[in-house]
Amino acid sequence: MALNSHYQQNDYELLLWDITENIGYYEEKLSLSLEQLTEIRLKFRHQDTLLQWMASRYCLQVLFGRPYTDFIKNKKGKSALKDNSSELSISHCMRRIAIVKSTKKTGVDIQVKTEKLQKIATKYIDSETLKNLQASENYIDYLHFYWGIKEALFKAYGYGQLNFIEHLHIKPFIFSQKGETTAIINKKDIKISYRVFFEQNEDYYLCVVTKE
Repeated sequence: MALNSHYQQNDYELLLWDITENIGYYEEKLSLSLEQLTEIRLKFRHQDTLLQWMASRYCLQVLFGRPYTDFIKNKKGKSALKDNSSELSISHCMRRIAIVKSTKKTGVDIQVKTEKLQKIATKYIDSETLKNLQASENYIDYLHFYWGIKEALFKAYGYGQLNFIEHLHIKPFIFSQKGETTAIINKKDIKISYRVFFEQNEDYYLCVVTKE
């Protein structure tokens, strides 16, 4: 998949976007009034954060064909449609944005390669799995996929209070630049299975989950 692209999959639609435009471009695309713009600028005082917010709202408009004002943050802080007619998830990393639309619970994560995941690996991967992954020549890639899949699961669940090791479980998979597996959220009397899509190229790691 290339950035600046819109894809239709079996269970979801995916929009990938690389921010190359300035804030003025998105102001125009969102048809912001002076009052709206002033309010938004007061809320997002850092220019990069403001640009990410505007770009992500523009991408929502493109993917859903609806104005950005149709989208809200729900009580749990998750982006959602006011009428709940579709499920959605947003992820952004630096100048990259990924948005997923689905009729099912869904989550997405996109990220660039970072050394940070090596330092915190024991916080989101159990010791036995981590030992097995460390034996692979693709260890660093696995770290990014495991983190991305679990981040996407967390977003799909939408209620917080998940332990990344105890509650989020990924079926082992063989590394490839593009592939699928399954994952489960298992917490007390809750057990939810998800289909997982993952992809890696020289620019980013992408993970998408949809409820089975």
